[in-house]
Amino acid sequence: MNRTNRVRGGAVFTTFLLALFASIVAGGVVAFIQIANVNPANPFFLERDPPEISWGQEPLGLGADAVPLTIEIKDTGIGLDEILVRISQNNTPRELLRKQQLGGIGSDTVKVTVDPKKLGLHEGKAEIQVLAFDRSLWSNGARLSKNLSVDFLKPRLDVITPQQNAVLGGSELVFYRVGGKRPDSQGVFAQGSLYPGFPARFWDDSFQGQDDLYIAFFPIPPSFDDQKDSMTILARDSIGNVASAPFNYRIRQKKWGSFSIKLDEGQAMNLKNTLAANPSNESIKARLSGDTLTDLRYLIKASARHDESILSDPLSRTEGRRLWNGAFLKPVSSYPANTAGDIRTVIFNGQEVLKGPSVGSRLPVSSRQKVLASNSGLVSFVGDLSLSGNTIVIDHGFGLSTVYAHLSEVSVKLGDEVQKGQTIGRTGTSGFSQSEEVYFEMRLHGVPIAPNEWWDESWITDHVTNKIAFVQRTVLGDTSK
Repeated sequence: MNRTNRVRGGAVFTTFLLALFASIVAGGVVAFIQIANVNPANPFFLERDPPEISWGQEPLGLGADAVPLTIEIKDTGIGLDEILVRISQNNTPRELLRKQQLGGIGSDTVKVTVDPKKLGLHEGKAEIQVLAFDRSLWSNGARLSKNLSVDFLKPRLDVITPQQNAVLGGSELVFYRVGGKRPDSQGVFAQGSLYPGFPARFWDDSFQGQDDLYIAFFPIPPSFDDQKDSMTILARDSIGNVASAPFNYRIRQKKWGSFSIKLDEGQAMNLKNTLAANPSNESIKARLSGDTLTDLRYLIKASARHDESILSDPLSRTEGRRLWNGAFLKPVSSYPANTAGDIRTVIFNGQEVLKGPSVGSRLPVSSRQKVLASNSGLVSFVGDLSLSGNTIVIDHGFGLSTVYAHLSEVSVKLGDEVQKGQTIGRTGTSGFSQSEEVYFEMRLHGVPIAPNEWWDESWITDHVTNKIAFVQRTVLGDTSK
């Protein structure tokens, strides 16, 4: 074989080797892509940024009951590949969840239930660990961990007052002890809401030293159905251990009345223009159709929601001490035109604009009059609302508030301490009012309650004063009160 043929044969062989090498490399890349389920052509394939992990709701601890955990994982680059959740105690990890081959999704929400007793955990410390890896070449990883206390001891509950008698739409109070450990939250639980109690020592000095004794005022919402709903005393510690105890109560049904507010053409247009001009309704003006009935219905509902959202904060904040004493006063000397809970119907041109329960009482007067604070307290809100007009809210402590609306003048400011019977403003027609009046509400933990109970000295005696005296005798052995 001559030199030319040998060179040519060598070149062919070299080409063959290169082709074979290329095929092996290509096959390896294909196999890698198939096995790892990644795409090297992805611009984020070589990224170095790890995923982000955060708690949906950060766990406080692990108690006797199972604890649900929610974890948010996000990767803004090539996407997620694997998520691992585990718990470790005494250097012994236990896997709670593993998700693999996630296909490069950008985010995931992981929900895990941790049952410490089923997992064989003992009281002490444990660590929750969350690991997440992306699909890049480097398999970037992130870790989120939290050391948690494991404590199986629940609070102990003991109800003191033997019977609670209430009426639908009204209110009541109950005394109870929380033993074992200091609760993080406690109160009366009903219809998914917790109406908090307060240390009894802040009610009366005679209860000083009774640090585990609590008093809770709670509302009976008109929607409460004693055939389906129930009320319990509930206490929760700082890591989520929950104890509940039944208590005796009897709720009488109540029949509410009804009343109507009829608007003529002039009143309806004036109300529509007033509500539409309110800054709170600026975003919905474009939705108005021009039909007075339709627009009124829309504006009143939107304004009511806005007013309630503004009042929700001052009505939910309350002093943990008693600021009031004795029966509450009517803000003006007038007979209420309706009671809280009565069904109100607004009518225009013989057609129903809206219909629903009134949460307060209208107290009409024949001329402008002074409006008095129903009881002592702190002014928690002063402002001009869409439907309520010039409005004052007074916090009386222990979750109890009063609301005064449609005022023409306001003579107090936010944070003022007011005394029972003090002048706080004057009656008027501001907001959705058709005559000179003050619109009055009583709220307990933000829930509307019947004010006629709190205006009644005999009701205060039977449902508050006598109960206090009973608890004093029972707890303190004091028969002089």
